[in-house]
Amino acid sequence: MRNRFCCYIALFLTGYLLSSPCMAQKGPGGGPSMTSIRGSVRDAVTHRVLVRVVVMIESTDSGYAGQAETDTSGKFGLQGLDPSQYSVKINLPGYYEAVQVVDLSTNPMAYLTFELRPKPGAAPPAVAPEGPEASLDARLASVPEKARKEFLKARELWQQGKDLQNCVDHLNRAIKSYAQFADAYVLLGSAYIQQNKGEEAKAALNRAIEIDPKLADARFTLGTLENREKDYASAEKTLNEGLKLDDKSAEGHYELAKTYWAMGRWQDAEPHAQTAVKLLPTMSQAHVLLGNIALRKRDNETAYTEFTEYLRLDPQGPMAGSVREILAKIEQASKQAEAQKK
Repeated sequence: MRNRFCCYIALFLTGYLLSSPCMAQKGPGGGPSMTSIRGSVRDAVTHRVLVRVVVMIESTDSGYAGQAETDTSGKFGLQGLDPSQYSVKINLPGYYEAVQVVDLSTNPMAYLTFELRPKPGAAPPAVAPEGPEASLDARLASVPEKARKEFLKARELWQQGKDLQNCVDHLNRAIKSYAQFADAYVLLGSAYIQQNKGEEAKAALNRAIEIDPKLADARFTLGTLENREKDYASAEKTLNEGLKLDDKSAEGHYELAKTYWAMGRWQDAEPHAQTAVKLLPTMSQAHVLLGNIALRKRDNETAYTEFTEYLRLDPQGPMAGSVREILAKIEQASKQAEAQKK
């Protein structure tokens, strides 16, 4: 009976796991919930991303609403906020305080760009780790100015989730200006995936790989598309190739974990899902996959912990309702087991 219960729950969320995209070039923060504040933080002078920066969010009605920390791409996000007006503040030593106000009662999703101004004579932060954004910025330095400007306009639209077709148009102009622009082809592939243009996306991503065989993002995004099309054998090959190029990609590990899960190889999926959350603890959907894997292992306690963590990270996310139902079933099963012992 316990085995049937575990399998039922594990299969309950399979459709969500396999249909939710997690692309190397992500949309606004990787898929926001109904109400969210997301954004990026950079140095206004050097334009490099700033990591591990604490972003404070306060409601104008009730005060403290939460906080977030920028990741290795300089991105932050907080979901599940009430539809109200918020003040978003950053007070980083060596920089002037930055504040922006957003109103989630009129627009449930906000994307903010912070360019922090360093104080005169202040030393820059000691830690400047390399990450996906830092690597991209380094590659962009060698791109002709006209093409680079078109790409940056497209990337801004992509990150804000605005006018996808305009984003595609900017990318096509960037590629027309500079035919060897591999990163533009990767983002174009991601945009085509969002537009459900699978063949166009494949063509763009394969072109990116042809231009730059060492560009891991191209393989991660192609693997995402192959997962979406249920071509799991190809996805396994593509994603493993990507991880050989960049084994520190949380998105790459998570996408490969999804591939193995879909193939019924949950034992192979588990270490990649664990690596994904180790690299990026805020990757909420990876906790759902780990919860399902725990149920397959008949480990309800670990499953409960993973599903609870998903709700903590994304309380209004696309799987929140189903996860709450599963938690209730686990609690019910635990009570029944305790009652049988008496």
